[in-house]
Amino acid sequence: MNSHPPPLHSPHLAIYPPKPQPRPDDHTTSKSKSKSKRKRNSARRCVPTLRGFRSFLYHTSFYLFILIIAVLLVASAWGIGEQAIRNSGQRNWNIFVLVAAYVALGIISILHVWSRVLSVKRILRTMPKPYIPTKQIDLPKSVAKHIATEYSRTAVIAHISQATTGQQEGWGRPGTKWEDKHFRTYILSTIPIMKQSLTPGSSSSDTSSSSPSPLSLQPLLDAASSVNDNGAIRLFVNSYAKIVERARYGRKEPSQADAEAVEKVVEVVLLT
Repeated sequence: MNSHPPPLHSPHLAIYPPKPQPRPDDHTTSKSKSKSKRKRNSARRCVPTLRGFRSFLYHTSFYLFILIIAVLLVASAWGIGEQAIRNSGQRNWNIFVLVAAYVALGIISILHVWSRVLSVKRILRTMPKPYIPTKQIDLPKSVAKHIATEYSRTAVIAHISQATTGQQEGWGRPGTKWEDKHFRTYILSTIPIMKQSLTPGSSSSDTSSSSPSPLSLQPLLDAASSVNDNGAIRLFVNSYAKIVERARYGRKEPSQADAEAVEKVVEVVLLT
């Protein structure tokens, strides 16, 4: 019998056995380590580097130059306006010319900016969708290298996974003239053509008891033997009959070589 009480998992009761409590010095040590690590990271971030300076210039140069141009425009307007006001003889005319010049400058600037926005939008619309920015002008070197590496790896995997040499048994290989063709069906479909070519006088409605079975290929062999060509047609028809028998009763599916052999025999018989 167990002398220890069972563990209780109530939130209001202590868990048995009690969990080991961390020592105060361990907690202080971990806090000091994390604080020193944060200090090192913050100090490292605050240290100026050449790369950080270049990044800062790259991201702020546009707005910096806009601010400089705006300050120069305001300063020039202030100076020219002060000189125009001091010239009492043509003060009104000078002020009108100054205001008109700056208004024209503002309109031209707005039109130029708007034309640039429209041209950029047009370029983005005409840009092909699968475009991948992997050039140095598009992305930083490390990012471009990573994208190029992953793209190459994906392309290799896609190429390897293609069924270039694979073939389903009994069917034509994709990309050839036998594509989507069942060899067994094709071989058996040539029997009526061979019978019509070799025994044109025979009728399918012949029900005589002496006539052979409809599945028999003996009429083809007899007709091939009667051809006066030193037994060449007989040899072709013999090989054809063997392939047909395998296609009828064989468990293994016919191959493309069998279908090609049957095709050649049919062509030879039709040409004789």
